[in-house]
Amino acid sequence: MNILLVISIIFSVTSISYYIYAASYAGPTSSFLWFWLFMFVGFVILSVIIVKDKKYHYIEKIPRFLKVICLIVVIVGITVFGVMEVLIIKDMRAVADSDREYVIVLGAQVRGTRITKSLRKRLDTALDYLEEHPDANVVCSGGQGRGEDLSEAEAMKNYLMEHGIAEKRIITEDKSRTTYENLKFTQQLIDKDAKIAIVTNNFHVHRAVHLAKTLGYQNVQGMAAPSDNHLLPNYMVREAIALFKEYLVR
Repeated sequence: MNILLVISIIFSVTSISYYIYAASYAGPTSSFLWFWLFMFVGFVILSVIIVKDKKYHYIEKIPRFLKVICLIVVIVGITVFGVMEVLIIKDMRAVADSDREYVIVLGAQVRGTRITKSLRKRLDTALDYLEEHPDANVVCSGGQGRGEDLSEAEAMKNYLMEHGIAEKRIITEDKSRTTYENLKFTQQLIDKDAKIAIVTNNFHVHRAVHLAKTLGYQNVQGMAAPSDNHLLPNYMVREAIALFKEYLVR
């Protein structure tokens, strides 16, 4: 059997299997899951073309220069994706030093007033640090989006106070809608030269720290919170694309 056909079939089966698994776990409307359906359809089409090519010789009819261009695009794409994944992975266990003056917790979706699993993992990581370092303050950063009855910042503040963090240690930034805005708007509330730790889920740490540095934060470190392992493949692919975009525009 054609090796390209085998690879195409493997990727199509893997894509649809992961989509079914992730959709049954988190719901079919969960962020970025459409990508796996897109991959499935793409590899099914490729498999059909390869099978039909034995009879109709479609590939032979493609000009050589187009084949070379396609090959270069594929190689460059795989290389760039691999580099982005390496950058993400190297910061997935980031631990902040004990001298941080501010801990910035980046917002994540709130359902109504309920903290989601992803956000709770960030908050619990911040809590551990704040309990061990009573001189550190915390910035809860996140605005109010669709389906949220209050801002992410307010929901985070409530959670931290319920777990023993004094209100005077908590600063809220409730206007941001993106990671870039989280960090940009937080700059207006604290000294950007202060010693800062950014708390977010492990796959997101590298991009968050990169953005902070582009905004002029002088002494910033990442603090990796766990992520949902069921959805980690989805997060890793989405984050690689987002990170590449950030390196292009900033």
